[in-house]
Amino acid sequence: MTDDDAFERLLALHAEGYARLYPSIVPRLRQAYESGNPAVKRAVLAMAAGLTRARSAREQRLKHEHGLTPSESRVVLHLAQGGTVASCAQEMGVAESTVRSHLKSAFAKTGIRRQADLRSLLGGSA
Repeated sequence: MTDDDAFERLLALHAEGYARLYPSIVPRLRQAYESGNPAVKRAVLAMAAGLTRARSAREQRLKHEHGLTPSESRVVLHLAQGGTVASCAQEMGVAESTVRSHLKSAFAKTGIRRQADLRSLLGGSA
């Protein structure tokens, strides 16, 4: 994975959440990254790696505690972080109906009935 790939992956996985909390963070982070400063690039790569590991750990937890498939886990995590069915479908490269199907299955496996309650599956930390 190149540095640019890692940066794009970081933005794809987390930009929506960051932008909601800090509207100016994505353009500022991109600008800092594109400055070419090696220390900034290393920081972005470290952030991307850490966030990817944390996301993977949450997916594994959902699999082991609730029997969710990887796709169901990705949907749950995306929505628990405040994403929408539409943005989840776009991120996963599937139809919105597919996301809804995964969500329905995740609801059945977990006993959760509302998207607003998904964060409780993660102990409040999406």
